[in-house]
Amino acid sequence: MTCREAILDAIRDLLRGREDQTFTPVEVALFMLAREAPYKELTIRGTISHLMCTDEPDPTGRRSQELERVGRGRYRLR
Repeated sequence: MTCREAILDAIRDLLRGREDQTFTPVEVALFMLAREAPYKELTIRGTISHLMCTDEPDPTGRRSQELERVGRGRYRLR
């Protein structure tokens, strides 16, 4: 499983049953680390805020664009 796939699974698990469907990168990282994910906190946070977010510039075409920034430091699944 890639870091991106692990993050998406963690986000879905984290948001399951919650009314507020937004999250922070730190919240996801702590959730994943509590489940003993093999990724560093900085890797998780950076992947969320830079590689998975549709609102970031993408000159290389590497963004996966599964997430949308809805406020400062808050994201949601697209």
